[in-house]
Amino acid sequence: MKRISLVMAVLIFIIVLSGCNNDAGKIVDGYTQAGNLKLEQIQMPKNGEEIAIITTNMGVIKLRLFPEVAPKAVKNFKTLVREGFYDGVKFTRIEENFLIQIDNHPEYPEGKSIYGEFYEDEYDLNYRHITGAVGLAKREENKNHSNFYIIVQDGIDEEYIEAMKEYDEEGYPKDVIRAYETLGGVPRLDLRYTVFAQVFYGLDTVRAINKVDVIPGTSEPSEDVYIEKVEIDVYEGK
Repeated sequence: MKRISLVMAVLIFIIVLSGCNNDAGKIVDGYTQAGNLKLEQIQMPKNGEEIAIITTNMGVIKLRLFPEVAPKAVKNFKTLVREGFYDGVKFTRIEENFLIQIDNHPEYPEGKSIYGEFYEDEYDLNYRHITGAVGLAKREENKNHSNFYIIVQDGIDEEYIEAMKEYDEEGYPKDVIRAYETLGGVPRLDLRYTVFAQVFYGLDTVRAINKVDVIPGTSEPSEDVYIEKVEIDVYEGK
């Protein structure tokens, strides 16, 4: 009987663990579930953290910001948000199963930086282009400004996963590989573009925007998709 009980306990543990893992990537009441994935980038904000709330004409998107990882990018973004800089800006680049990206501000066609013309890249091995990642668009190395994109890529080639596993922990930590394998993303952008935030609520809105029809031969949406307003708030739980 003891042996049977032990076997049953192990089976229950495996089922529970499997269930948690299966939750990873699911959207429940708007929130993206991390399941048993341990990568800090995809965890929920902690109470008291500042977050960004982007209200679009297609729904609400909430971002966890990473000031410890990308301090200049986050400061630039938060300052511009409080100026109302992003209010009314359109999404003009939509590439299905890749990303959505905002347009240049009409008054700042080259983007805006509070540090001068541009500011440098900010990278971290544990913050990658996993689905939901928010990164900075740029034309040249170390020339960042105000434009951002959001990654929405639901699958990833097994070849990429196997290639990641060939690196040591200094290339692709195990938690990064597991997150990519479960959630998808675009690893070819890693350590080339700054990741400064992650969507924790409203990934379904991001996906809906990503499915909008585009003008043939372009990546521009055939209908207006725009930001109504962006706010900085304090996270106090769901």
